[in-house]
Amino acid sequence: MSLINDALKRARETQRNNPPPGAPPLPPVESPARGSAGWILAVAAILFLAALGLFLGPTLLGHKAAPVAATRTPEISTPPPSIQSSAPMPVPATPPPAAVSNPAPAVVAAGSLPRVQGIIFNSARPLAIVSGQTVGVGDRVGIYQVKQIMKTSVVFQRPDGSQKTLGIGE
Repeated sequence: MSLINDALKRARETQRNNPPPGAPPLPPVESPARGSAGWILAVAAILFLAALGLFLGPTLLGHKAAPVAATRTPEISTPPPSIQSSAPMPVPATPPPAAVSNPAPAVVAAGSLPRVQGIIFNSARPLAIVSGQTVGVGDRVGIYQVKQIMKTSVVFQRPDGSQKTLGIGE
């Protein structure tokens, strides 16, 4: 081992005495001062606290957001598998809306019943598609007058005062 150590010492001494040819060695690189990035952290902390205040401030102070006005969308009903029109449907407590005017009356033969093709139910203003036309409560379809529109059926009144309830597809 001593022979190897002696050889390494001699090699180091010869390198110190004979520097390698070329340019002089470069000075070591110094790192920038630590204080220069501190302002970025301070700004980030301020922004974080401001955002936290915007989101949690109203909750912590007990403020409530303004209520959003609720709007009701019309319900479109589909025909149930079997509709029985023997039992009368209950009449809603609210008065029926004003009649919807149609540009042309539906063509229904005097002896035939109108055909209910669809219902757009909205408690304020229900509509039905009867024999290809959109009708509301009070409108006439041939000799029949629409008396009531419910979620799955329409009540028609004949000229003699009798009523007939038809479901979708009837």
